[in-house]
Amino acid sequence: MSGAIITPDKQQNAPTNLFFPIIILLIVAAFYFYEFMLQVSPGVMTHDLMKDFGVTAAGLGMISGFYYYAYTPMQIPAGLLYDRFGPRVLLSISATVCALGALGFGLAPNAYLAGIGRFFMGMGSAFAFIGCLVLISRWFPSKYFAFLSGVIMIMSSLGALVGEMPLAADVERHGWRHSMISLGLIGLGIAVLIWLIVRDSPAFEKIKQHPKQANEWHRLAQVLRRPQSWWLALYAFCAWSPILIVAGLWGVPYIAQLYGISTTKASGFISIVWISVGIGSPLFGWVSDKIGRRCLPLTVAAGISLAATLGMLYIPHIPYWLMGVCMFGLGFGGSGQILSFALVKDNNPPRIVGTAIGFNNTMVVAGGLLFQPLVGLILKFTWEGKLLDNVPVYSQSNYQVALAIVPLCALIGTLVSMFMLQESHCRALHGEQEDF
Repeated sequence: MSGAIITPDKQQNAPTNLFFPIIILLIVAAFYFYEFMLQVSPGVMTHDLMKDFGVTAAGLGMISGFYYYAYTPMQIPAGLLYDRFGPRVLLSISATVCALGALGFGLAPNAYLAGIGRFFMGMGSAFAFIGCLVLISRWFPSKYFAFLSGVIMIMSSLGALVGEMPLAADVERHGWRHSMISLGLIGLGIAVLIWLIVRDSPAFEKIKQHPKQANEWHRLAQVLRRPQSWWLALYAFCAWSPILIVAGLWGVPYIAQLYGISTTKASGFISIVWISVGIGSPLFGWVSDKIGRRCLPLTVAAGISLAATLGMLYIPHIPYWLMGVCMFGLGFGGSGQILSFALVKDNNPPRIVGTAIGFNNTMVVAGGLLFQPLVGLILKFTWEGKLLDNVPVYSQSNYQVALAIVPLCALIGTLVSMFMLQESHCRALHGEQEDF
């Protein structure tokens, strides 16, 4: 994306005093933190939502999935829109939309309006991650890109972490509607901060416009003509889908059923996932830059995820401590997908890298759109008819069948990273020719 991502020679002129860039990054990272809280929030409300809206697991999967119905298709347009309007305007508006969606969800009288609220949350959230990358590329030297991308993932992990046990405790104490309305008000405050403080680029920096800036479809076509764009997107899809399925929605009810514990206690296991994502994201970025390789860390990450997901589902009578290890492995392995964005940057010229990042991030989150409702449907069709407070209760075997998608994704990601991805050795592989 020629306007959104500054070229390497421009990045050499990034500010030497990084105080203000760090403040900007912290504010937009707070938005990313916030949107991840919203993204995972239904996972600690599953029983309450099914009871209040009178839906089964399939209906709950659809309600939660509305977030991704907006988030996923907005990734590529979000990348293109940053060229036209800049991060400050887009992030301010998107944070407001996100907050209004949370308020609407908290006030929704039925499942249909709750779904609309989730849709608006997803629409607003779609701009957060790409906005962070755009601002990193404009305000910081290029040598920090991979590491700071990992740091941004820490904020997402912290947001998801707060969206587990602390949010579960608040829901138990005050009810899920109170919690969602409070989150909506917090989001409005973040939107105001973005508008007041964030700036699109350093004052001396003029964002270079490419002669074909207006031809947005041409830039997208350039990305889609590259086979590596598709293989990287498939890896990113398979690496992050287990996180979205388990930590995003179905892990809490699965663990609560497996051990016969409360939602709050079960959410503690999911918190481990997000802690390990926060540890793994900058660590994989640092190791990759240190050894000068991208594909090996990606293979290691996918292999860890595969082992962890098989263990959490199919080890008989799995003890608490080993489930905790599997949850750590799930998050740590999934965090390796951050390197797919570094490979995207290595594989594409600066003028289209923003569009390429948008396409890759579309696939990162597409697993939520596809698999959260699909797991719910499988649970519905394998359900044995048991009810508690007029809410369906699903057995361990139901979850084992429905969640078999999780290790399958990890296996595909492992194979793709081993045989299909092109190693960049942390260097730009693209030429500067116009057509590819």
